[in-house]
Amino acid sequence: MKRMIDIVKEAKKVEGKAEKDYKKLLKKLDKPEYADLRGLILRIAIDTAFHKRLMEALEKAYDDAVKLVEEYSIEKPNEDYALIPGVPTMVMPLGFGPVGARIPPEEVIEEFLKDFPTEVVLPEDGKKLVELLRKYAEEEAKMRELYEELSKRAFHPVVRELVRELRRNEEQHESFIKGLIEKYAKE
Repeated sequence: MKRMIDIVKEAKKVEGKAEKDYKKLLKKLDKPEYADLRGLILRIAIDTAFHKRLMEALEKAYDDAVKLVEEYSIEKPNEDYALIPGVPTMVMPLGFGPVGARIPPEEVIEEFLKDFPTEVVLPEDGKKLVELLRKYAEEEAKMRELYEELSKRAFHPVVRELVRELRRNEEQHESFIKGLIEKYAKE
């Protein structure tokens, strides 16, 4: 079974080759009788350029996510906890061994991205975090608004749909953070 990143890299490679091929063809279609075909091929080449760059961005985002997982979820020798996807955060006794080291970062990312956690337990001093969460909720609202505006202005259909999904994802973030605020503001 291919990993997501393998498919992204393959798509980027194919899109890059296609872009070069379309450019070669466009150079050959320089006579007036090819004007309509040239317009069609140019449009496809433009789409291909967007697709390639989106795959490059996904690849970079994936690399950044792997770095985050390696830095923040895999147990380090001087830490006494480990984040294990699908399991509530657990305090582990030192010397237990690097639990996270046995889980490849790609699998950790897949687990984290499946669903948002349904229950988050904040420490007893969690009320102090409410103000920080309010700030994050404002940032999420601003991102949602920006993606909403961009989705209305995006001229390319793939970009428009991507931005709509980004907006939807920001709505999820905002809703989740607001839920935490409500929960811990009451306590």
